[in-house]
Amino acid sequence: MRFPGPKSKGEGLLSTTVAIIVVMSNLTITTPKAFAAQEACKADVISRPKPAQPGPEGVPIELEGDQVESVGEEEVRLRGNATMKQGAQAVAADELSYKRSTDELKAKGNVVLHSEAGDRVETDRLQIQIGTHIGEADAVKYRISDRTHPNQDPEKANVRARGTAKKVYFEGHDVTRLENATYSTCNEGKDDVMVYASELTIDQGSNQGTAKNVKVRFKGVPLFYFPWITFPINDERKTGFLFPTVGSQDGSGFVFSLPYYWNIAPQMDATLTPRIYTKRGVQVGGEFRYLTPQSNGYVYGEVLPSDSEYNDDRAAFTYKHDQRFGTRWRGNVDVQWVSDSQYFDDFSNDIQISSSTFLPQRAELLYNDAIWNVQGRVYKYQSVDDTIPAINEPHDRLPQLFARGRYRKLPYNLEAELETELVNFDHDVRLGGWRFDVTPSVKMPLENVWGYVTPKVSARYTGYNLDNVEPGTNDSPDRTVPVFSIDSGVYFERRTSWLGTPFIQTLEPRVFYVYIPKENQDDLPIFDTGAINLNNFGNIFRENRFFGRDRVGDTNQVTLGLTSKMLEADSGREWMRASIGQIFFLADRDVNINPDQILTEGQSDFLAEVDAELTEKWQVYGYAQWNTQDNNVRDGKADIYYRSGPRQYVSAGYRYSRDSIEQVTLHAEWPLTPRWHAMLDNRYSIRDSENLETTAGLEYDGCCWKVRVFGQRRALSNQEFRNAIFLELELTGLARVRSGI
Repeated sequence: MRFPGPKSKGEGLLSTTVAIIVVMSNLTITTPKAFAAQEACKADVISRPKPAQPGPEGVPIELEGDQVESVGEEEVRLRGNATMKQGAQAVAADELSYKRSTDELKAKGNVVLHSEAGDRVETDRLQIQIGTHIGEADAVKYRISDRTHPNQDPEKANVRARGTAKKVYFEGHDVTRLENATYSTCNEGKDDVMVYASELTIDQGSNQGTAKNVKVRFKGVPLFYFPWITFPINDERKTGFLFPTVGSQDGSGFVFSLPYYWNIAPQMDATLTPRIYTKRGVQVGGEFRYLTPQSNGYVYGEVLPSDSEYNDDRAAFTYKHDQRFGTRWRGNVDVQWVSDSQYFDDFSNDIQISSSTFLPQRAELLYNDAIWNVQGRVYKYQSVDDTIPAINEPHDRLPQLFARGRYRKLPYNLEAELETELVNFDHDVRLGGWRFDVTPSVKMPLENVWGYVTPKVSARYTGYNLDNVEPGTNDSPDRTVPVFSIDSGVYFERRTSWLGTPFIQTLEPRVFYVYIPKENQDDLPIFDTGAINLNNFGNIFRENRFFGRDRVGDTNQVTLGLTSKMLEADSGREWMRASIGQIFFLADRDVNINPDQILTEGQSDFLAEVDAELTEKWQVYGYAQWNTQDNNVRDGKADIYYRSGPRQYVSAGYRYSRDSIEQVTLHAEWPLTPRWHAMLDNRYSIRDSENLETTAGLEYDGCCWKVRVFGQRRALSNQEFRNAIFLELELTGLARVRSGI
């Protein structure tokens, strides 16, 4: 028996049952790894009825049963394998009856409801008025389908969560109330993680749910209790308290925090987190986020008055903002600050600011179009390392203005470029002042499929207006230096194969010539300039031997480089790139950071670099800087990486610098069994013969919960070490409980 159904989606006979499913799934507080356990374990499956095809008048209502009885023209009764179906939604029971006059559906005996999304509800009795969506059901058992990882079979759905309710009341189109409800993400038969609520009310109109007497149990042990909570029933955020954090930290004692989340607006929210340290005191942290069509920003701060361990007030703050002013203008702000240099060591797990030697305090305004790139900014630093003397701290730049213009439509294929900068260097104890730098240039790219030649001519002027100079010293020195260069290269190709795959191998020799005459620059200050380090292969193809603008190194040099690539013939994907290169100096270099130094070497270090994907799983990278004078390695690094799955990888690295470090690193995550995972991060200093940082741990995946234990030993800024042991329990789809010792 068929009845015409509504044409609009969501207005069908079974739409009220979806409210139960959607709401219960939002009782959880989802973590970023909420579904990781279910991916590692086999999920339960719901068999779904084959959906009916819509007809000319919409999706019809279909009634079937072993016995069909019409009581007058108003009521239809079905007994034995009774079903009522509309699209992918269906009701099956031992007995069904439908009254047209009251628009009422009654079902009893092994009642099973299937929602359009694949959810399944089982009950002993169902009574509901279709038009008003008012009714009730007894002894409900439900299964929620996994919308995030749907089953590939359209007639099956993976189970995300399940639960029961003693009684369910349908109180209109938008409101559903459940009594004595349970919820779990565990598979059927495993009740390791269970949530209990004496009453759960769902309001689809306001997208809000409320629950009373909420209990969370793990392995039968109670973890949390909430007398009353509210929560969103969709992806929207909801104002209210979040799960508390309980644990302990070395040096801080017992730790308890209770975050409060404030959903201010759809594009704006805040979180206030009071936190108690039994050894330190009470800390209050706050986070504010906002997003507009043209901007986004983030503010975070925390304060701990009268730290009992530190005997002073402690605080930290960060503010980041990005803003667009139309299509060409944009700006950003990045301000970070901490109260003391020990803050990161004591609160590194809590503060949201990068732990670096100098914290930036910067504001920028930028403009871009087809020709011009303009930047204006102010830049200050906060030093968070007490071992650095004030004389060695960098200058503040108050302000710094930069502009670069490129015009590529000149006659004879010429391209013109103008680069200029104006900056005021400010410092408490060092020499400061203004610096103006401008570099106009013209080049002529001559390109073909077989190669290229690009001659370039430029002139660099730098002038200063200095403050607090010594008596008799020029406070307005300047310099003008011409620069001439030619960059050229040739492309050779041949077809080959690798492991049965056709490839194209290239051979690309490159010659780069630079001439810069000597110009005495000993009277110029050095604000932000240093010698280029050749630990990057591309640095051998630079015109200037220095970074920064206070020095332009005199030179007459030729750089020879050779690169070979392996490109997959069909896709053009680059599988390997190998390069070698060296600079040959045709004259001594008199301009240096040290005015008494003259460089007489006839050639630079020899550089070699390789970057390759050996297979889909193996990647390697290597770089070496060979000192041709002493016949030894000056700088080197090597990395090897293997990945065979999302949580199945090993990477090892080696870093060497003859003057500073020699370290090896190891990062790994690997399954020992289908349930056990091992994790390791290690950084070892060969010269110091000790580990600088080691983290090792094990994880057990219980499908609907995980437990992790790992130990950590890391070096602090005061040359001491901190040991810690962490235990973390993650209830999939609910929360994490963490302790640290």
